[in-house]
Order: sequence, then C-alpha cells, then structure tokens
Amino acid sequence: MDTSLAYLAGKLMFEIDRAADHLLQTHVGISYRRFLFLTVLQHCGTVTQHELAVALGYSDPAVSTMLVELARDSYLQTTKSPDHGRKRLVAITPQGNEVVVQGRKLLDEHFDQLMVIADIDAQHYRELTERLHQALLATMKKEK
Repeated sequence: MDTSLAYLAGKLMFEIDRAADHLLQTHVGISYRRFLFLTVLQHCGTVTQHELAVALGYSDPAVSTMLVELARDSYLQTTKSPDHGRKRLVAITPQGNEVVVQGRKLLDEHFDQLMVIADIDAQHYRELTERLHQALLATMKKEK
C-alpha cells in the first residue's frame, strides 16, 4: 500500500521543524518558534502588535506573551504608536537581526547538506516548492 503524499509531506515538515528547533537551540540559543517570529518581524519591518499577530497567524495574546520574552532578550523593542495610544509598535533590534542572520545561515547550510545526502537537485526542489506554495495560497484565497 502506498503512503499518502499528504501524510509524507506532513511528516517531513514535522521532522524539519523538529531538526530546526534542535539546531537553533543548540547553536544559536533560540527556539525555532522564536526564530520564525523574528524572521517575520525582520521581513515586515516595524508593525503594530496586531499586524504581527495576523502575519504570524497567532492570536494577539500569544503574540503579547512572545513580545515580552523577546524584548527581555533584547531581540525586539516595543513602543507606543504616536497615532494611537492603545497600539504598540514592534521592531526588531540589531541583536535580533543578528540572530536571524545566524539562524538562517545555519538552517540553510543544514538543508543544503540534506539535499546533497538525498541526491536532490536543490534548484528543482526550490521551484517545485514555490509552485506548491503559490497553488496553496491561490486555493486558500478562492475558499475564503
């Protein structure tokens, strides 16, 4: 009996996330979840706490908790919005940027090694992954 492609993809994503968490915790001192949080923040620039929650797909309270932890580690800073007193602006710090750069380099090197070990053409895999991602986004947009 053939194993479902959806099952295999889910299993692969779970193991990649787990390996990424282990690598980042061991070599950079940050969890994969926090790394992704900072990566999204680095990509978005300065945003409100709510905009960050939407970008991450997290609830506002979950983001609030993570903000406290990451600010304590000096990876980001929050300030009150000059436009709206109840909104907080969130920005990554130089230290947070450095963590993202280190983590991305580490994960890219690890994933590149996996491609070599598995004898997979990385450029072809990248193209297929991007096509799948775009198809998923288009499908989700139609379903809304």
